[in-house]
Amino acid sequence: MPRHLFALLIALALTPLIGGCKPTKAERAAAPPAAAPETDAAPAPPPALPPGAKAGPLDLSKIGPHDEAYAHESLSPDEWASVALMYQSKGRFGEALATLDQALARHPENAHLYAVRGALWLQLEEYAKALADLERSLERAEDPGVRVNYAEALRRFDRKQDALSSLDRALATNPDYLPALFNRGVLRFELGDEAGALADFDRAIALDPAAAAPYFNRAAVRWALGRKQEAIADLDAFIERAPVGTWKATARDLRTSWQEQLEAER
Repeated sequence: MPRHLFALLIALALTPLIGGCKPTKAERAAAPPAAAPETDAAPAPPPALPPGAKAGPLDLSKIGPHDEAYAHESLSPDEWASVALMYQSKGRFGEALATLDQALARHPENAHLYAVRGALWLQLEEYAKALADLERSLERAEDPGVRVNYAEALRRFDRKQDALSSLDRALATNPDYLPALFNRGVLRFELGDEAGALADFDRAIALDPAAAAPYFNRAAVRWALGRKQEAIADLDAFIERAPVGTWKATARDLRTSWQEQLEAER
């Protein structure tokens, strides 16, 4: 059984989990590039509203960062982030990044904007850029969700002990924060700490028994510890809860293999 398990990423909004497939290189090449920062030239002024007019409520079905109905200065940092997320949800990654670049030019000390851009870089597998943005976010505000993404970026550079420390800090802030528990279990398993990994996955399952992924990871840990019947039971629990997809098929194949091994040992 390979020592690589599910790992979670906090979504760009830092609440749900990122889903779907990563963009291909072709899709990323086709996406409009992120706006380069101006150095010598002064930035262009934002679109102006007619005299006496006010921006209306944010409507993500219509708004774009250059929409004259919503002047740049009328958007809060969170609304800028919402625009970027709208682009990200449609696979328009270049526009999402350009929006965040513009937002950070106006709000250079906003931790949430750095966190959102860092999470997007992480999704795009630009790990050095993700690490830099997530560090900037954490310098401005401590957040357990950002800590989880920061740990994942560190893990991609094989800085696993630093990643573990980041997850420990997230859990010191919120001991029941499931994404941090889950990812710490992954790291502990990769570092050979099966007992610690098992404790984290046990706690994750206790916190959210309906979530599928912790059962798959706990199955791997239990199998490594020789608790084979319990491992197969965890795979059954995963298969029951998981949506149709590659991991569900993988779990079924793995269960068949494990069952055959058990029967051969009798």
